[in-house]
Amino acid sequence: MNLRSLLVFVCTIGLSLHQSFGQITEAPRVEEQSAEYVKIKRVELTDKYTVIYLQFADKGTQPGFSLPPELQDGYFPKNKPDAGSIWLDPDTRLFKPGEINVKFKLIRAENIPTEHTKKVSPGEKVDFVAYFERLSPGIEVFDFYEGRSKPGTTSWNFYGIHIKNPAKKALNKANVTTKTPVPAKKALPAKKETVVPEKPDAVKKEEEEMIVMVKGTVYNARTKEPVSARISYVEKGDTLQVSSSSGNYRIGIDAKEKYELRVAAKGYYGTGAEITALDSAGKINLTKDFYLIPLAVGETISLPNIYFETSQFTLLPESAAELNQLVQMMKNNPEIGIRIEGHTDNVGDADKNIELSRKRAQSVKEFLTKKGIDEKRIEAKGYGATRPLVKSGSEEERRKNRRVEFVITEI
Repeated sequence: MNLRSLLVFVCTIGLSLHQSFGQITEAPRVEEQSAEYVKIKRVELTDKYTVIYLQFADKGTQPGFSLPPELQDGYFPKNKPDAGSIWLDPDTRLFKPGEINVKFKLIRAENIPTEHTKKVSPGEKVDFVAYFERLSPGIEVFDFYEGRSKPGTTSWNFYGIHIKNPAKKALNKANVTTKTPVPAKKALPAKKETVVPEKPDAVKKEEEEMIVMVKGTVYNARTKEPVSARISYVEKGDTLQVSSSSGNYRIGIDAKEKYELRVAAKGYYGTGAEITALDSAGKINLTKDFYLIPLAVGETISLPNIYFETSQFTLLPESAAELNQLVQMMKNNPEIGIRIEGHTDNVGDADKNIELSRKRAQSVKEFLTKKGIDEKRIEAKGYGATRPLVKSGSEEERRKNRRVEFVITEI
């Protein structure tokens, strides 16, 4: 065998081994992740497993490194340098994005516990490996989903992991030279009525706990550029938060529950939205983008969830969430001054409408001052029906004109 033939032979053997043991992706690209201090170093696809090599790196191990805000305070209590702990949830799954039912279970983990926690010291690095069921050929982007973070903890979720995992090539029918004779079909006996057995309890539980992925981007409403933001929501009495430096976020929610998302970003007025799985019209993933208005002099910001008694200026309890957000913005930005503006539709006496809108604006001001905001920072003014958003024709259009806004007058 000459040298050239030997090289061809060796390459052929190497290629066959590579195909047999699967694909390896070093430092795969990850679109979004919930914890900066854990990274995926490598993904290896074998005949049986999807093997993910990860590294936990405690704060202080690299320049500019910091834990997320929810873990910075008290993560390592004073005088207890070994008080930090890590573990991998045994219910961690790999998902094909957009197809929550295409999932791959965790089989085992090495160098990290799944049934209890492992203590780590400040500055420590931990390399660990997670073995999952083999990803189906052709899935070259997947999500690593450990779960929803609980107070005091952060789940390690990675979204949009890009790997090499090509689909199997179809057989070349042109190379088939012989045909196997097809035996004659025999008459089949009449079908008997079959009884569908009840689903196992494990399957029922999995369906009851089905998670729907909510994703989206937080934008600057003026420039349409993504902004770093924090998304918070309440689940079973616990307030949970997700921070995103890129503006992109993903949250796993219970398919049967209703959630109120609140979005905040430094230098912007926050907003919120009610989310339920039913909003997806049967789709697995929900997409919800948010647009935040920057805090700048002259900006007019609507307060859509403020309610009054009919034809009165008494605030209803349903207004509390919106008003408390305004209070928090004023406390976080003590240099800001605002003008509360009340507006009505054009039904009724014009002078009475102006007076009603002024009193409603004044009611909002009084709410803020009772919460500790200096009244010198707040002006209240009523415009009645003189500044409509739309022509007051239908009831829906009149409802849009009945509103409360605030204008930033100084900053």
